[in-house]
Amino acid sequence: MAGADQYLIERADVSRLKSDELLRLARVLRIPLAKRAIQRSWLLDEVMLEFNRRGTGKGPVAKLQSPAIQIQGLEKRFGSKVAVRNLDLNVDPGEIVGIVGPNGAGKTTTLRILTGIIKPTLGTVKVNGYNMSSEAIKAKRCIGYIPEKPTCYPSLTVREYIMFMARIYNVPTEIALIRMREFVDMFQLDELLDTYIGTLSKGNLQRVLLVGIFVRPPPYVLAFDEPIYGLDPRGAWNLKALMKKLRNDGSAILMSTHMLGVASELCSRFVIMNEGEVVGRGTLEALLEYNKDARNLEEVFLGLTGGIPR
Repeated sequence: MAGADQYLIERADVSRLKSDELLRLARVLRIPLAKRAIQRSWLLDEVMLEFNRRGTGKGPVAKLQSPAIQIQGLEKRFGSKVAVRNLDLNVDPGEIVGIVGPNGAGKTTTLRILTGIIKPTLGTVKVNGYNMSSEAIKAKRCIGYIPEKPTCYPSLTVREYIMFMARIYNVPTEIALIRMREFVDMFQLDELLDTYIGTLSKGNLQRVLLVGIFVRPPPYVLAFDEPIYGLDPRGAWNLKALMKKLRNDGSAILMSTHMLGVASELCSRFVIMNEGEVVGRGTLEALLEYNKDARNLEEVFLGLTGGIPR
């Protein structure tokens, strides 16, 4: 996993920290705090000097393998019901692929198999080159997952959960403090940091899970199941902007959604599923070319999954 030399720490990143967080960071870095009164500017200088002394940010940044997500011959049966049949799907670094389909099409099942929550009946799944069946721990450390129905540890506070996720991903404490502050600000969670997760609304819980994913370094392999649903307009805007930036910086994102306008805005290409099978795939331009009567993704989707209602 990543070490501290894979993070580029700027003074602006450290300046985001609240005073108590800055003091904790200084203690983690073992900076002597012998003065009775400490000026914030002095402490910022000392922190940056210590980061420079350690050479933080000078090492190579990790890159994802291509494809970052590889699904081959995937099939999942629940008794006599086939939830997913013969699915092949790759996601390369630098793209967002959307899985769209009606309820029961197999989207969530696919993402749950991809993240190792359930096992496939047939087929292979690899995350950044690691086989989810035989190298599950390594594969799971490479992927971040937001489920459609977010759940978490109710007895942890938001702050405790984020730092717990940092330990899971082997993120050094000093880096986790800085990254936590960045994404807590982005998703407006500051007032909830010491709130127990079990008391949060669905939208707030979803934002907390997002911060838990992003506390580790990019680039990411991400599996999002309806990531926008439940967020307020500002949270949705911030997440969409962040996903575009992550895509441009080399992350690989597989996203399931019913919000076809959001999918059209974010996704490089699409996989359309119906009753467990792929009924269409490709870029929006290619799908429109193949489906001559359709004018947008919504009409392509309706045409391939039962016809446009009249």
